[in-house]
Amino acid sequence: MGELLRIPARGDGFALAAELFFPSSPPKAAVLVAGAMGVKASFYAPLAEYMSRRGAAALTVDYRGIGGSRPRRSLRHFHATFHDWGERDLAGALEWLAWRVPEVPLLWVGHSAGAQLMGLVPDPAIGAALFVAAGTAYWKGYRGLPRAIMASLWYALFPAVLGIAGYLPMSKLGQGEDIPVGVAREWAQWGRDPRYVYSYAEPRGGLGYSRYEGPLLAISIADDKYAPPASTAHLLSLYKRARKEQRTIRPAGKPIGHFGFFRRPDLWEEPVSWLLGRVDGNVRTAR
Repeated sequence: MGELLRIPARGDGFALAAELFFPSSPPKAAVLVAGAMGVKASFYAPLAEYMSRRGAAALTVDYRGIGGSRPRRSLRHFHATFHDWGERDLAGALEWLAWRVPEVPLLWVGHSAGAQLMGLVPDPAIGAALFVAAGTAYWKGYRGLPRAIMASLWYALFPAVLGIAGYLPMSKLGQGEDIPVGVAREWAQWGRDPRYVYSYAEPRGGLGYSRYEGPLLAISIADDKYAPPASTAHLLSLYKRARKEQRTIRPAGKPIGHFGFFRRPDLWEEPVSWLLGRVDGNVRTAR
């Protein structure tokens, strides 16, 4: 188990629940693990602990409104947006990690939304990034039945449910944590736009999508219905200046899906080695 913390978001100082996994020897890198939509930070603890055993300090964080960062009162009147999670929460977590673990390379692991949101950090001082099961959710980027499902979510189901409940009750659907209404509305808005998250970043100079220049490895899962390899390629196209590489894992036997990678330590060695292998004189360091 790591050290349980409260860290400030950028700008408004919102107290975010976080957990820091520190290696037994001085860390050679600091890694921010940015999670998926509606998934508690604790889900990523095994991977963060594994990276700490490999010599890196690893920080997991709950976005505002999720897990340990959820208010005690109902989400119905809680204000948060999807872009807050990137511009404020993850940007603040990155700043805090750079302060807590100074003078080492700063790295990023993004799962699903956590990969999308790296592009909303205005100036991501990151040496290298690893994306897993990540893509855009633009509905026309899907084919067949998944396309129809995504269109119905963005145009019909989300507006109806949000209008009634005042938040997205994911827990009642067995799909993770409940989502604040502002996050869900912006998610649906982006899902209707071919630029997806870049529709928010573009009028703001592109933010991290235009400024991140480091290496980026994206791991797609062939049987992932939420982020198929084509949607991963779409997400990578938004990172205009990154040095990009995409690999696809094709499961033999039991499906992996959108979440299974993080339950399968046997899949971690190669991508984590790639990420930590970027720790050299060519990557930016936390300051």
